[in-house]
Amino acid sequence: MNIDNIALVRAISYIPIDGIIRSLEHVPYLTKKSGSNISFLISDLLKDLKLYPERDFSRSAEEGYYNSWIVECSKILMEYLPFESDYNSMVLFALNGLCPDDSENGFGNNTFSNRPVAVIEPLVHHINEVISLVPTDTAIKGDVVLSNEAVILVEESYYNHLSDAEKNLILNCGLNIKLFTGSLKDAVKKELQESGRYTAEDLSLSSSTGGIKPSETSEELKNCINDIATRFNILQMKFFNLITTKDSELPKYSEFCHEFKNILKVNKYFAVRFFKELLVFLGKPDLVEYVEEEFEYKPFLDDIIKWIKEVGIENYKQFVDEYNYKLIMEQSNRTLPTPAQIVENESNKRKK
Repeated sequence: MNIDNIALVRAISYIPIDGIIRSLEHVPYLTKKSGSNISFLISDLLKDLKLYPERDFSRSAEEGYYNSWIVECSKILMEYLPFESDYNSMVLFALNGLCPDDSENGFGNNTFSNRPVAVIEPLVHHINEVISLVPTDTAIKGDVVLSNEAVILVEESYYNHLSDAEKNLILNCGLNIKLFTGSLKDAVKKELQESGRYTAEDLSLSSSTGGIKPSETSEELKNCINDIATRFNILQMKFFNLITTKDSELPKYSEFCHEFKNILKVNKYFAVRFFKELLVFLGKPDLVEYVEEEFEYKPFLDDIIKWIKEVGIENYKQFVDEYNYKLIMEQSNRTLPTPAQIVENESNKRKK
């Protein structure tokens, strides 16, 4: 096994008709995050109001029960969360398999298996841009321009709902697009198996497995990944560890050393914006000027929860729905700032 036998795999929510997988840095991106400070705040509120289904501990040993309960709670939480965004100057891929859903590890932030599209691309074409080589967290700096060997798996029902104009664009984009039905994970595995080039692996978020569940080929693949990392002097660090390290002697450190600070700047922008508009809705406009300093301050957040309870959770949800719709409209008409623009604006404010 060598570098030609390793595929980059990424689940996405769109068809990259221009052949480019873009980093979030330059995309006006919106998401609801169950791991953000706002989500923890609202989740505690929903628990207090008993809006989550009660966990049945008598079913704890039942296979799949805990994961399904986590997913159900996460789905309810999403209904009450504002849109936020992320900063990432890198694109993350899995290797020779689909990245597992967070729910498989007992939490519920990222879900990949329900996305309608997956990209399978040879690693060899991008090895010089790889910052870190990990089965579930391979990080490539900047936008990724797909080669003519890329395979794009597209869910058939998703494709059928596209307009004729969109289908014509796809037919003429020059990409190798294959339709599938059923599970995305199964479709990825089938494509890898039938490629005659790659092994198909079940990946794991657990460090104890080295990121790959045991199989007839898992050890050979892990050894191959380690050999490639050594040969090209590439880090093998999971994404969070990568962006929080302070070790300036690491390879390509200058290309990711500001990543975590930039993530915090984008998180702050959306948190401050949300709380400012929420305070106006809650009848507290005189407090808006203090949000930038206090948006993470527990007494401030406790007051927010108290005031939400006073207006009622359904009225709060209506506000969130209207707030989110406004952000979607900004995204649609291209007035929503990209994460890179937010970082630049925040940096300029500090210089003044």
